[in-house]
Amino acid sequence: MKPEYKKILLEIIKNESEDLIHYWIELFEDEEKDDEYRYYDDFLGFFEECVEADLKLDTPEAQALVHFLKKLVEIKGEDKFFNFKNSVYTCYLKFPIFKKLEEKGYFNFEIVAELTQFFEGITSHLIVDILKQNEEMQKVTMNELEEREAPIAQVWKNAIMVSIVGSLDSNRVLKIIDKILERLEKSEIEYVIVDIGSIYDMNSEVARQIIKLNNAIHYMGSTAYLTGITPVIAKSLTHLDINLGDIKTFSTTQKAMEKIIEQSV
Repeated sequence: MKPEYKKILLEIIKNESEDLIHYWIELFEDEEKDDEYRYYDDFLGFFEECVEADLKLDTPEAQALVHFLKKLVEIKGEDKFFNFKNSVYTCYLKFPIFKKLEEKGYFNFEIVAELTQFFEGITSHLIVDILKQNEEMQKVTMNELEEREAPIAQVWKNAIMVSIVGSLDSNRVLKIIDKILERLEKSEIEYVIVDIGSIYDMNSEVARQIIKLNNAIHYMGSTAYLTGITPVIAKSLTHLDINLGDIKTFSTTQKAMEKIIEQSV
């Protein structure tokens, strides 16, 4: 950045901040003005440091501004932030500065181009950071959901229980099988209670997946006890003429536990 442009911008930020904020809040409804006053005042503080650093995007000052804007995204919401007056909120931040430059006779192509390039770069950095953050959050959420959908708990000295919630397809069964086999490999488990009382829909595909799960447990030398057989599930199995083979079934987990304790004594 040319020294004379840097000097002009710093003078405007330091001496004309009230005018800049006034120009900014005119973009908003009355009920939004107080909040936007504070936001733009804070923005000017970060922007001043960026000007001191010659508006370079690879500086700590620019990163601090991006971090501040990410907080604004959280406050305002992504939809409102990225669809602000048919553009992006950050694109409008420069317009009060442009207006003040024009008033003072400093509005020229070079300084406008430099400011525009900076704000476009800041917007790009912000979008990339938010996309990465959302992707990481999605991964964490998916991992948490997988844990919650099929949690494994030790319910007796030689028994564990896995509760299946939701739908059951081949992809999900493979993940559940992997979790159970890993647990069986590490511990001396004789019985695996599989609670299906919270499965959304019992059909032939779900039954096939349950049989796969039972076989995997059997191959590891353990026995699967299927619990949560409600009247609705029993009727569905009967209506579909589904045979679960030699899988031991119980209406409740308590009955399965009673059987395990009886055999363990």
